Amino acid sequence: MNEYELQIFVDTDTVTMIQHFTDAGISIDFDRLLELMAENSEKIEDYIQSVECDEPRMMLPITDSNMKRLVIKETNKLSVSPEKYMKAAIAILYSDNIFQLQTNEVLH
Repeated sequence: MNEYELQIFVDTDTVTMIQHFTDAGISIDFDRLLELMAENSEKIEDYIQSVECDEPRMMLPITDSNMKRLVIKETNKLSVSPEKYMKAAIAILYSDNIFQLQTNEVLH
């Protein structure tokens, strides 16, 4: 794989979700997130296909060659853009954290 980074452009919704994590002091381990997406992509393929992206707002570079390879392999397999794939990953992470926060509030 070449030395150039993979540039994934994300839309306003995705940037907003990332910003909410940042504001809450949560850093996203994008490598782990992309690995989890790849491990579960067959189960969530319909969801990934249904993701819609608006106008690009921010560029996320992926410089690690293993992650670039993984994203390219997965997006080719699913016939989706890296932008849709990344937005689906962030949306799933975001909704899961909301569920965990709601569950913790109910338990306490």
